[in-house]
Amino acid sequence: MSKHEHKHTNNLKIEKIDGEAHITGEITLEALEEARGEAIKSLNARLDMPGFRKGNIPENVLVKNVGEMRVLEEVAEIVLAHEYVHITSENKLSPIARPQIAITKLAPGIPLEFKITVALEPEFTLPDYKKIAKDSKKEDEDLKVDEKEVDAVLAEIEKRGWKPELKEGEDLRTKAKENLLEEKKFRAKEKVRLTIVEELVKATEIKIPKVLVENELDRMIAQFKDDVVKHSMVWTEYLKSIKKTEDDIRVEWEEKALKRAKAELIMQKIAQTEKLEPTKEEVEHETTHLLTHYKDADPLRLRIYVFEQLKNQKVFEFLETM
Repeated sequence: MSKHEHKHTNNLKIEKIDGEAHITGEITLEALEEARGEAIKSLNARLDMPGFRKGNIPENVLVKNVGEMRVLEEVAEIVLAHEYVHITSENKLSPIARPQIAITKLAPGIPLEFKITVALEPEFTLPDYKKIAKDSKKEDEDLKVDEKEVDAVLAEIEKRGWKPELKEGEDLRTKAKENLLEEKKFRAKEKVRLTIVEELVKATEIKIPKVLVENELDRMIAQFKDDVVKHSMVWTEYLKSIKKTEDDIRVEWEEKALKRAKAELIMQKIAQTEKLEPTKEEVEHETTHLLTHYKDADPLRLRIYVFEQLKNQKVFEFLETM
């Protein structure tokens, strides 16, 4: 046990069950007292009290106003966030999702008791992904555009009264044909990528931690809620109309979420194995582009998202060359 751990935590127990680490222990009174100043400062910066400048409320006034328990909760959050990082690194744990941190005992004058549950990176062996990618491309069809398809597009343009923009000397029929071919190429590429992912998921044995599936479900539901709201519907009204609860949808989508979480881990591991990742310039370029469209986005989170998306893109491009 390291010196640091001995100083701040007691009775530390770590159990690994089904791809998760269950960590329990106590934070010493000394560690809680050490963090009190930081907690007061943090609360001070967020509180507005008449007669005091923001950040300059005396400690006794602040404690009287918010209560000792609120100060203690702030102390607990600060200490636990700090200790979590030390516990995981010192015990060589590789978390893959945000931890669930619960305070099981908190009262003035006694050590704090906590329980942390965190999903660990599952160990697994990659299948022969190069062969899988190569075989998935066998279904590649010969892409061509039928004249009847062009006729249908031109008829639609006329019916809707659209006025397509054409460059000097460009012919509408030729342009429509080119666009149709581009769309077919894009769809064919997407189909191959989907096949590669499906085959990789089928060929890989991984015990997926439950929290990863839950996180994936959270993401899927959030995306779906956004879509519903974009179509000018209220989420609760939508659920009433389909006679389902949000929990019903989660249960229905669990299998899909499991496959998505599995695919994500496989893509990550291929990227790691083949040392594939985007350059800083690529990440900055794409982030800057997205920030012009999503002005309220958090730049740090957006950069992480862009990095992961571009990395997956690199993995696909690599697999497509097989």
